[in-house]
Amino acid sequence: MGLGEKMAARVSGQGSDSPTMIIPQGTDIQVDVHGQLSIRTPGNLVIQNSGHYATLESLNGSIRIDAQADVEAVSIRCAQTCYVEGSLTAWKVTAQAIHLEDAAKANIVLQETERLEIGSDARLVGNFSSEKELFYLFSRFASELRSLPVFADRKRGAAELAGDAEPENLLSEGAAPAAAPTASETIEAPGEARRPVSAELADPLFYSLVILEREFSRPSYGPTSRKMIEELIKLLRARDLEGLSKSYQTLFGRIVEPGKDLQRVFKAMQGYFRG
Repeated sequence: MGLGEKMAARVSGQGSDSPTMIIPQGTDIQVDVHGQLSIRTPGNLVIQNSGHYATLESLNGSIRIDAQADVEAVSIRCAQTCYVEGSLTAWKVTAQAIHLEDAAKANIVLQETERLEIGSDARLVGNFSSEKELFYLFSRFASELRSLPVFADRKRGAAELAGDAEPENLLSEGAAPAAAPTASETIEAPGEARRPVSAELADPLFYSLVILEREFSRPSYGPTSRKMIEELIKLLRARDLEGLSKSYQTLFGRIVEPGKDLQRVFKAMQGYFRG
C-alpha cells in the first residue's frame, strides 16, 4: 500500500481507532478576545463535546447538541432546527424550531423560533421573545431580584489585582430610568468596608451593577480593565451618581476591548444620564 493509499485509509477511518474530523469547505472558525470559539458552517453542525462558545451558526442546516455534551453559547443560529439531546445554556437561539429530546436540559434566555418542541422529561428555562420583555419582567420583580445574594464579598486588594492578569444582556437599549423606591441597606464594594446607603438605584443602573459585578470576575479582562470596572462598581454601590455621571465615560474608555455586555452597560448609562 502506497503513502497516498495509507493516508486515504486513515481519513476514511480504516486501520485506526481515532475518529476523523472533517471541516467542510466554507466553514469559518474563529476565537474572540475572551477565548471563546465561534463556528460558522454552511451545513449541519453536531456538537459532541462539552464546551463554551461565542457563536454556533449553520447557514443552511440544523444544529444538534449530543446527549453527552454540556454546551454554553452566547448565540446559536441555524436555518432549520436546533436539536438538544444533552444540556444547553444560551443567551439567544434563532432557528426555525427548537427541539428538546426527553432528557434534554436547556437554559435559553431569548429565542426567535416558529416552533418549540419539548420532550416529556425535558426541561426548558427562560424562553423570552425579546430583551425588552426580559427587562420588563426583571423591572416588575426588582425587589425580589435585589434580595438575591448576587453581591458576594470579594475583598480583593490592589496587590491581588496586579498579580492576576485575567482576561450573555439584562439591559434594554434606551430603557427609561424608573422611579426608584427608597430603603436602607448595607453594601460592600470590592476592597472596601461595609457602609450604609439610604437610596435604591434606578433599575437601569441596578442592572448595570449586576452586569459589572459579573464582568469583574471574568478571566477575560486584564488588571487595568478590571480596575476600571471596580471603580464603576464602587460609584454605583456608593450611589454617587454625580461622580458616576462625570467619570463613567473616562472609565469605560480605559477598558481594553470591552465585551457586548459592558457596551450595553455604557449605553444604558448614557441613556440614563442624558435622559
